[in-house]
Amino acid sequence: MGPESILLQVMRGGREGTYRFDCPTCMEPVEKRADRKIVALLVSAGVDVSGRSPGGTAEMFEPDVELPEDPRGPLPPGPAFSIDDVIDFHFKLENEHYIEQFLTAQ
Repeated sequence: MGPESILLQVMRGGREGTYRFDCPTCMEPVEKRADRKIVALLVSAGVDVSGRSPGGTAEMFEPDVELPEDPRGPLPPGPAFSIDDVIDFHFKLENEHYIEQFLTAQ
């Protein structure tokens, strides 16, 4: 499962929202809340961001601040996510220490 398989919606003007994907095993839709840390991790993994108005309708997200380009340039293509990668990612998102390290790494 690649980043294109995940729909990330962020509340307009905010940093929180939800992310959705179809479970690769059972093909059932999954929706989870995304706080600012999860939004940052998903965006850094290449997931596109859309926005929601307060009424819940989808619209394109317009960030309040222009994000700088990554000085490393575009990332090279890599292998597709496996179900093991998704499970590992799930547990990393629940680990406050990992997220703090990830967000402060330079």
